[in-house]
Formats: sequence, C-alpha cells, structure tokens
Amino acid sequence: MKIKRVFILDLASLGIGESADANRFDSVGADTLGHVFEDASLDINLPTLTELGLGNIRYQNPIAQIPEVDNPLGSYGKIQIAAPNNQVTTGLREMLDYQAEARTTSVLDSVAEVDPLDNKVIILSNYQSYFSNQLQSQNIHVNDDTSVWWSLHREAIRQQSGVVYARMSGLDHLAHDGKKESYLGELSKIDGNIQRLMNEMFSTDMLIITSSFANDMRSPLPVTREYLPLIGYLPSGRVGKSLGIRRSLGDIGATLAELFNVEVADNNIGHSFLREFL
Repeated sequence: MKIKRVFILDLASLGIGESADANRFDSVGADTLGHVFEDASLDINLPTLTELGLGNIRYQNPIAQIPEVDNPLGSYGKIQIAAPNNQVTTGLREMLDYQAEARTTSVLDSVAEVDPLDNKVIILSNYQSYFSNQLQSQNIHVNDDTSVWWSLHREAIRQQSGVVYARMSGLDHLAHDGKKESYLGELSKIDGNIQRLMNEMFSTDMLIITSSFANDMRSPLPVTREYLPLIGYLPSGRVGKSLGIRRSLGDIGATLAELFNVEVADNNIGHSFLREFL
C-alpha cells in the first residue's frame, strides 16, 4: 500500500499513566486520562478513540468508559519520552526535530525537501515560535482548537502528498486550570472531529494520534512524566494490531523518515514502526 500523506494529531497534555522513569520526575502515580475518568458514573465516552484502540492500550489498567475492543480500527501502543528532561517542548522536539549540519531543522522540513513539487507540509499550531525555522513547511497560525479543526478538515478533503501536523492546545489549558469536566467535554469534541477526519481521508492517507507531553491536573507540575498514546489508522478497514511500548517519541519521526525516504543520521534514536503498522 502506498501512503502519500500523513496526518499527525498532537493531543497535547494527554498522558495515559506514569512512565517507567516517572520517579525521576516526581510523577509517580500520574495518570492524566485515568484521573479525568476516575468517576465511573460519568456519562461521557469516546466512541471513536475507543474503536481505534485507546482502551486496548490500557488493558492492564482499564477505564470503564473506554473499554478494550476485540477488533480495533487502529494499531495501538504507548510511547514514552527518552530525553532526560521533561518540559513542554521536550517531546515535540524528540518527535519531529534532529540536528542538521547548518541549523536545527526537523523531519517536517526534510519531507518537503525530498520532493518540493509534490510533498506539502503544513503545521497547524498556535505555538509558532517553535516552528519558525521550518522554512520548507507552511506554518498556519491558529488561535484555538476550533480553528485547528476547521483548517484540518479543509486540508483533508484535498488529495495531496506530504504531512499535516496539528497541535491541539485546548486540553493543556484546561488541565492547567484544573477544569476536569471541561477537559472531558473537550475530549468528546476531539473524538467527534477525529471521526469526521477519518471519513474525509483518502485511501492513500495515514493518521497518527499521539501527545507530545502529559499534564495530570492532580499534579502541581506543569508537565508530568507519563506514557503517551500512540494510535495509527489507515482507511482500508483492516483490523489494527499492537505496536507495543515504544521507547522514544522519535519513533514517529523515524516512521515519517522511512515513509518519505528521508535520510537520517546514524545516531538517530527513533525506530520506525511503519513495517509493524502495515
């Protein structure tokens, strides 16, 4: 199967439980998703993410409203940050960036450079300062997640090659404010928009859903050290499979590099999951 375009949804702040090194970052017991759903009587569910396999990732620590499914639509796993620090930008850099000879660039720029005529790389984010040096990418500043989704749906219905990276910031703002009910409501909106995006995708598209960092609102820390969700979806209707535990967010960048024939440095820490996914 020839994949020509990849959508990356970065649901910033959505952790799924303490990572193996949580003790080094004062994050023992952190569980962003588990804690917002801790009241089992809450009548809120995420049907699309559930069907994609979000509950399958948490089979050892299930959430009543997000059950494990027998035949998930997506391939699923959990992924952790390998870097020895834990800031808002740490995971994002690990996911997309590496050092080029001349300047700091990212795999997004490299995808565009491989085939400037066909590959279109779009960044949808209100976090433009971090992406300002990605000179080959089209950076679209968005003020809120409603604008992100509007732009994302507009791009989805255009048949195109390349990458669309969309960073959702609403969940993080709500986590910082400790607004659990609003956080759940925002997750529900995201779930509906993911379903719409899946309906808009072409057969040559691929969807990756993840998060660049976690923010458990129970913690006084702005960033908690947790495993992050990893879900991959193809519109082919095939049953998904487990991607296991990934040891670096760089695996996403490595997967993009393999898919678009980007040459990476020998010391790159990421390992592509493309062949496992396909």
